[in-house]
Amino acid sequence: TEGDCMSTEEFYLYGHLLGVFLLLGAAGLSTGAGVAVGRVTHAKTVLTLCNMIRYSELFGTSAGAILSIVFGSLLISEAGYSFGDPWVSAAYALFVVVLGIDHGFLMPRNNKARAMAAALGDAPVSVDLVQHLTNPLTTAAGVLLDISFLVFLYLMIAKPGA
Repeated sequence: TEGDCMSTEEFYLYGHLLGVFLLLGAAGLSTGAGVAVGRVTHAKTVLTLCNMIRYSELFGTSAGAILSIVFGSLLISEAGYSFGDPWVSAAYALFVVVLGIDHGFLMPRNNKARAMAAALGDAPVSVDLVQHLTNPLTTAAGVLLDISFLVFLYLMIAKPGA
């Protein structure tokens, strides 16, 4: 019957939420591995954790970002909002900043750590690798990304200015 069918708006919402959950999962995995990687003493463990972060970001974050943007964009018009609404504009701007920090700053740092750990082979971590892994700027960027999820949550729930 007609009452059993999902509306277009619901379909877009579920697609958007699927993307959001992929992003949250990738963020959780990357954050956990990022915290752990600065505390390990063996280069092979660093390499494993950095690989986890890399694949989480490449697949989880990328797929989540695509789904969130595509279905979120479709949902805006379907739900009666406008791309000019302040909360929508803020969400898009924040999304660009977040992906820039993640893929433009954190991922290159992760790639460097992976290369440094791979070069050490079966040895303990070097002083240089420890300094690279525990860099306060890297930690701050990771915390900023995690806080951004709270801002996104606020924007999606409160819809300020709508």
